Amino acid sequence: MVDGTRALQRTRAASSPLSIDDLARAVSMRPERIAKFVGVGLIEPSTKTRSGPLFSASSLERLRRILRLRRDLGVNLAGAAVISDMRECIVSLQAELLRLRRRKSNPKG
Repeated sequence: MVDGTRALQRTRAASSPLSIDDLARAVSMRPERIAKFVGVGLIEPSTKTRSGPLFSASSLERLRRILRLRRDLGVNLAGAAVISDMRECIVSLQAELLRLRRRKSNPKG
């Protein structure tokens, strides 16, 4: 887990994209398993390069959330994907609601 912590710290510090190998180290999984997650659409690369797909820090957070759902609650991969998608929608809606409330309370801004 020390490697995982270092990968996350490096990501947050540099805001640089992560390779499949970086993701695998961060969550203590094999890169082939991460590639399978990508293949079924559980996580999506932010960009693709000749050397392979690159992922944002949000992909790492999503991957960790999926793994926690599986480990702690026994949710299958399809269920974990649905839960993660719904959570992301809720977070987005909450941010939009906050933005609208601020706009309403300060109509000139």
